[in-house]
Amino acid sequence: MTPQFAHIGLREREAKDQGYDYKVAKLPVTSIPRAKIDRSTKGFLKTIVDTKTNKILGCTLICSEANEMINTIQVAMNADLDYRVVRDMVFTHPSMTESFNDLFSLI
Repeated sequence: MTPQFAHIGLREREAKDQGYDYKVAKLPVTSIPRAKIDRSTKGFLKTIVDTKTNKILGCTLICSEANEMINTIQVAMNADLDYRVVRDMVFTHPSMTESFNDLFSLI
């Protein structure tokens, strides 16, 4: 099964070209418990965070449920939230969205 694709905000190249000081985190889908249960472990999650403001600049998801998961990131970006808010949120287990805890812990 082909994983879904979802993206919001800047890509790494765009952040670099625009002069942002940023950090990147990338998490393989193979590390997500829900993906293992569903036997849908192809893909990755990637995010870019501004190191000066801690705001999420962009996020790319290639995984099962990406079309639903990206909404959480959009809300965080629209609300101008610090990435640590998403990192520290409590998500249901097992869910694909709980992988945001692990992804943003890599920043």
